[in-house]
Amino acid sequence: SAGSFTTDGVDKMRAKKDALLGLIYFENAVKTVHIHDTTCVIIPASLNRNGMVITERCKICGKVYDGYTVNALASIKLNQTKYVYNGKSFTPNVIVTDVKGDVPDNSSDYYTVKYSNNKTVGTATATITFKNYYDGTFKRTFVINPKGTTLTGVTADKKGFTAKWNKQATQTTGYQIQYSTNKNFKKAKTVTVKNNKTLTKKVAKLAAGKKYFVRVRTYKTVNGKNYYSSWSKAKPVSTKNGQHQDLRGGPPGRPEKVEIS
Repeated sequence: SAGSFTTDGVDKMRAKKDALLGLIYFENAVKTVHIHDTTCVIIPASLNRNGMVITERCKICGKVYDGYTVNALASIKLNQTKYVYNGKSFTPNVIVTDVKGDVPDNSSDYYTVKYSNNKTVGTATATITFKNYYDGTFKRTFVINPKGTTLTGVTADKKGFTAKWNKQATQTTGYQIQYSTNKNFKKAKTVTVKNNKTLTKKVAKLAAGKKYFVRVRTYKTVNGKNYYSSWSKAKPVSTKNGQHQDLRGGPPGRPEKVEIS
């Protein structure tokens, strides 16, 4: 009738609101009062970053009951970074330490290592991939240099010398001869022999009657970069003075004038 008023719409709205509040209250009650279902969660550590092992965390409310910190890694390196070629594969050990200086026990549980180019002369790579309590992949390199050779002799020449050495053709490109008037090879000069089958080299245009020290090493070029062996033991040699001494007593290099009657 005219002037009448109904509350059905308002009542329905209130009923919906009460139901919603009741659902929210029930959900909060479940979170507040429940049997905790815990699980273990691992947050891995890495280089310069701490991790965490949460041994007990509730799946429902997220509450943490127990756990501990995994110290960040501070250093990842190889125990050796230089080798001399011998036809075998090189596998240097990986040394891992954390920020407190500790080394993780049973390394195989925490990381794996793969090596590449580790049998021939050049730069080899160790790839370290962490797992379980740590994560991240890191690469460390090491060098394989060619095997050296031995200087077999140095012969004096007129203002120069000739050097001879043993053949070392495996994993080499050639040889280098170095000489100096100083036994410690200060201000030394180096001559390169670009054929690993060549076993002798003559060096000329030196000072006459001067003592030189001579040594040799091998080298190999890989991807435009040279890798060198260690130097051989040095040998001394004195160059010839380059002048002829006349046996009849005339000036050096000039024959005595003889008059014929």
